[in-house]
Amino acid sequence: MDILFKIETLEAAIRLGIPVALVALGALVSERTGVLNLGLEGMMLSGALAGYAANEATGSPWVGLLAGVAVGACSGGVLALLVVTARANQVVTGIALTLLAISATTYLFQLQYAIGGIPPRVNRLGMTPLVLMTLACVVALWFLFNRTTLGMAMGAVGEAPEAADALGYRVNHLRWVATIIGGGLAGLGGAALVNGPLGLFIGNVTAGRGWVALALVVFAGWRPGATVAGALLFGLCDAAQLRLQGTTTDIPYEVFLALPYVVTLVALVLRARASRTPAALGVAYVRGAH
Repeated sequence: MDILFKIETLEAAIRLGIPVALVALGALVSERTGVLNLGLEGMMLSGALAGYAANEATGSPWVGLLAGVAVGACSGGVLALLVVTARANQVVTGIALTLLAISATTYLFQLQYAIGGIPPRVNRLGMTPLVLMTLACVVALWFLFNRTTLGMAMGAVGEAPEAADALGYRVNHLRWVATIIGGGLAGLGGAALVNGPLGLFIGNVTAGRGWVALALVVFAGWRPGATVAGALLFGLCDAAQLRLQGTTTDIPYEVFLALPYVVTLVALVLRARASRTPAALGVAYVRGAH
């Protein structure tokens, strides 16, 4: 238990929790408007590869972050085109995009680096700029949804799109904007992972963090501050399992690997009933159909 309260573990928790927090904030934005983004894992992974490649080419982790945002936003645009404009099934489309991203990033990475080879490390950002960047995102989203007409309109689109349409708001336009922003934040989370705590890219480097982020939004009740708190809880468990693997114990190391995901699942189950899901989440909007 002492491991959890060591300064090194708490610092590692913050570093590992920040990428998940950014991705979860991206999910929050799109889902507040009614778009269920199951492509988060793929967007995060695509942003991670783009961020790593840009950093390696330029030597700047900041350029890597911008590349991650750009690729994530483009992925969000593709998702919006399919589920908002074409009205494809949001669950199937999101999962398909994630599977495509996993295959594409693995293929592109192996084109550059031999299988089994050790990829070069890139310059990393310190914890302070990552923390400040995450806090800025939280404050911006809180202000957007609580103090601006645009944010309130986005929330209305996720709750009652027919009513929002009747008030003159362009439902699908707002969903497009939110999905692109959400994709950009997911890509930023992936880029922050490889340009921050890790400093390198490997196949499937996100290791399910995008799915965890999706669950954390439900856990947090679609609130930015609570979403980040949940991500830090995941980061604490992730940091703890890394340190526990180095201790002498008869417990298989796979148990420690599963620890952060199990804790996230338990927290989700305990909190899910109290969460207020946007009424129109996952429902395509067709003007005049109701």
